[in-house]
Amino acid sequence: MNDTPDIETFDTYIRKIDNQVIKGLLLKLKNEIRKPDVTWETVKNILISLEQKDTVITKEIFLLLLEKTQ
Repeated sequence: MNDTPDIETFDTYIRKIDNQVIKGLLLKLKNEIRKPDVTWETVKNILISLEQKDTVITKEIFLLLLEKTQ
């Protein structure tokens, strides 16, 4: 079991996003979750910002992250 999502799949998803603000948040999230010392607080803050911009994308990201951690 891998505790981090499949970065290639995450990258593919990010490339499909046209909104540069959302893409920036997703890239920031991707970079944070790759860190060995990532904290939930950091990830949570990024996810909150993302949710404020687009709830549909936030749900899709949650599902992607959950799927890859199972």
